[in-house]
Amino acid sequence: MPKVSKGRRVGQAAVNALRTLLEDHDHIVQEISGQNDFGEDFYVTFADDGHLTSDTIKVQVKGGTSWRRGNGYAVPVDQHGDTWADGNIPVYCVVYDPDTRRLHWSNATQQLRRSGPLNPPRFIGVSPNAVLDDSTVPFFVAQARRYVGRYRGRQAVLTHLGEMSGVEFDSADHVLHFVNGFDEDLIFWKRWGTRWRRC
Repeated sequence: MPKVSKGRRVGQAAVNALRTLLEDHDHIVQEISGQNDFGEDFYVTFADDGHLTSDTIKVQVKGGTSWRRGNGYAVPVDQHGDTWADGNIPVYCVVYDPDTRRLHWSNATQQLRRSGPLNPPRFIGVSPNAVLDDSTVPFFVAQARRYVGRYRGRQAVLTHLGEMSGVEFDSADHVLHFVNGFDEDLIFWKRWGTRWRRC
């Protein structure tokens, strides 16, 4: 008789725990078929006070103790680096620890964009303090929706320039971008009441 592996059971527990938690808070979770799983397990569309929003993320879910590291958890990037960093929908990694029965999360897209294409990380670090449970879902959703919103309209340009320069621009900041004769990006910015600065 075929035997069901413990790894499959833990992986399914991770998927079920995350789906249940998010659906309990009225968010829409769409599981991606295993045949179409290329580094993401879910699409999550957030609701706000029972009303569906247009804010959507993708989630890669991992379950088991093998994802533990000395300083938390780690999810391998493998061949997903380009799609997680450059896609038009941000990707979050969620790890389920079967010993504590806790979910932990990290914004994979943000980590990859901050590191840049020249020195991409091999793993997405997931902090043991980034717990995802009933009490922290509102914070997680607010952070994710704010991150998704950074890629709309003028804010999308500011976000891209901010990621290039390592500065998080506010929507009221004045930002100028030039490319000099050496093909170098020059970014200048100022906040209300301050002088122009080069990033």
